[in-house]
Amino acid sequence: MSHTKEQLEAGITGYLAFCHRERTAARASELAGFLGIAYRTLRRVCNRVLGVSVNVAIRAGQVEQAAHLLRETDLPIDEIGLLAGFGDRRTFFRAIRREFGCSPSAVRKDGQYFPSTDGLKEPILL
Repeated sequence: MSHTKEQLEAGITGYLAFCHRERTAARASELAGFLGIAYRTLRRVCNRVLGVSVNVAIRAGQVEQAAHLLRETDLPIDEIGLLAGFGDRRTFFRAIRREFGCSPSAVRKDGQYFPSTDGLKEPILL
């Protein structure tokens, strides 16, 4: 069975929505079951189609969802971490700091940060 980038991204998004509803941590093995494919197949497909590991693909979706919730809602920060499928507070804070170079509260206060290739975030000049 052939998988397209769009199908895989939609599957990951659907799985993260499931994690959001169930308030559970996202897991690669659970994603495979959610998509109805074997874990080894999922690993191969992710690497071939997306060019990244399953865990990197999941984490990117989680960070994207968390950033959206931080910027667009008044939910407590710890709640956002759980809703985005992070297993615990430490993992959530580490992922946000790695992506944006600042804490989740700083992302919330000043949504004018964007990821950079050197790991340092620069403000967007308007």
